[in-house]
Amino acid sequence: MNFAGWERVSLVDYPGKVALTVFTSSCNFDCAYCQNETLKRRVSEELSEETVIDYLDKRGALIDAIVITGGEPTLRTGELIPFIGRLRERVPGKLVKLDTNGWNPALLARLMERVDFVAMDLKSLDYSLFSGVSIETIRQSLDLVKAFREHEVRITLYPPYIKREDFAELAELCRGASRIALQQYRRIEVNDQEPYPSGVLEEFSGVLSRISGAKIVLRE
Repeated sequence: MNFAGWERVSLVDYPGKVALTVFTSSCNFDCAYCQNETLKRRVSEELSEETVIDYLDKRGALIDAIVITGGEPTLRTGELIPFIGRLRERVPGKLVKLDTNGWNPALLARLMERVDFVAMDLKSLDYSLFSGVSIETIRQSLDLVKAFREHEVRITLYPPYIKREDFAELAELCRGASRIALQQYRRIEVNDQEPYPSGVLEEFSGVLSRISGAKIVLRE
């Protein structure tokens, strides 16, 4: 399995851990606020898994975990699980975290005993705005994610996707999650959409906390 790039030391990608983060390219969603626009397309992936594992083996003594992100890593249906297996074998003791958009619940189910932490984005109640994936599929993935010992549901407060009238229903979808990361939408060059005022972030945080029972982490 090859990667489009890596960050050899990250203090933010795995809560409370020092991580090495690898990036896959290509994504099956076309979100209007994507911060990794280049990785939405299939780009050159010249970083080999052997390079990553060898680095962890020889120079990764201070690294607690590896984070697999994208793009969308679960598009690599035939590569992801074998890579994690080889990683576990070569550098035992490293935690593994996966970031996903939730489109592939079947693969998430197979990862249950292989991954220590899963972070999944909940983007809207209407996935037809940016993908061909149904909200029913997202519900299945959310239920699976909540079963991982460590997990996080991430919500970006982009007004056209996350509407104030949907706050209660979105919070209900999150019921049973242990941790929700709620973050403000950040403008990109090709999108002049105004973000919600900060008070709306706090309002949604209160709804999420009351209905879902999860720990809410606010990210501006």
